[in-house]
Amino acid sequence: MQMSTHPPTPKDGFKGLQSSREFDLWLQRELSRLHGDVLHEPVPEKLLSILEGGAGPLD
Repeated sequence: MQMSTHPPTPKDGFKGLQSSREFDLWLQRELSRLHGDVLHEPVPEKLLSILEGGAGPLD
């Protein structure tokens, strides 16, 4: 038997929307809890120079 990793989808659209919001909030909190420290680290200079050097017109 294969288990799904997605939250169950209720038949009622409103309940599905509410369930989806709850799941989104839970996921956001968990990701922030687990990886929030990384968001406060400075971007390395080498990465910034790569990004700035690659940003040009596509023409």
